[in-house]
Amino acid sequence: MVSKAFRNAGILGKIYTVGDLLYKEFFKKREDAEKQYKNLYPLLKITYGQSGRDASEFINLLNVFLSLTPVGAKRRNFKRRYIDDKEGWRKLPSEPTEIPYGHWW
Repeated sequence: MVSKAFRNAGILGKIYTVGDLLYKEFFKKREDAEKQYKNLYPLLKITYGQSGRDASEFINLLNVFLSLTPVGAKRRNFKRRYIDDKEGWRKLPSEPTEIPYGHWW
């Protein structure tokens, strides 16, 4: 009986984790994304200065920026403009509200 309870708890935990992930991916808040963007932006410049564009730390940081964008066309546009282009990250404004329509919230 105890093992059945643990098994059910494990299944519920997995369901909760997947549900939480989906919620965060599809129902993010713009305010949270902008707050994280503002906190990470200075780190992007510092990481580039220390490691360069091809360093894994810098690439991972760019992927964090990408994860802040909503799923769909806006994310693809953001990726095409700021991530895929080698010098695109330099176009990132210090304020997320300055990112053009169709690339951010």
